Amino acid sequence: MLITRCQVPLAHSPALVMDGMTLAYDSAISILGMQIDRRLTFTDHVRGIAKNAARKLACIRRIAPLLDAKGCYTLYHSQVRPVMEYCPLVWSCCPPSYLRLLDRVQHRAQRLVSHKTLVGERQLHFQPLQHRREVAALCVLYKVHRLRAPHPLRLEPRAAATYDTRHSSNRGQELQVPFSRTELHQRSFQPRYSRLWNTMVQQTSLHSLPSLQAFKPAVHKWRSHDPG
Repeated sequence: MLITRCQVPLAHSPALVMDGMTLAYDSAISILGMQIDRRLTFTDHVRGIAKNAARKLACIRRIAPLLDAKGCYTLYHSQVRPVMEYCPLVWSCCPPSYLRLLDRVQHRAQRLVSHKTLVGERQLHFQPLQHRREVAALCVLYKVHRLRAPHPLRLEPRAAATYDTRHSSNRGQELQVPFSRTELHQRSFQPRYSRLWNTMVQQTSLHSLPSLQAFKPAVHKWRSHDPG
């Protein structure tokens, strides 16, 4: 597979010969459940997992007359949402219109649970998928930056401030945001979530919490109250 952002037709790609045989190009390959396309947009992968999740949700809808709201809620959490949360930090750089395909599946599940909720029962709500992706990403950055966990990410601290500001005392905990030439790279893991980490450092002291067990629920609470 030739990986490039250029609009190069496969027919015009250079010939690859191994052991006297010309190798055929693929437009996408599947590795460990991830479909990687030649332009690294992950659109086909996200479309595929949205269809898979929708099929699983349709099965739950067919047996919904036998379940209460809690049963539908539990089945969604155990059978549908994990499909949409496999390696999300790899493919979440895909265009937002494709991520909304996953949101629509969850919205249908929410309507099903709401419909099954009886009068007087507590309404069960799902956490937004983007919220969960952000929390997962910040936990990865916390483990790498704060706990020094081994990881292929190369995180560099932000350059020291040349003058004092109200955030300059925490600047040593901020991360250098890689320069992006394209919108796709801007949405990729390190640029996107380094910016979110820096916002967290500027607004809170969560980065100084002593353990991941304390950090994760605190970040959940912060993102729930500050969705922007």
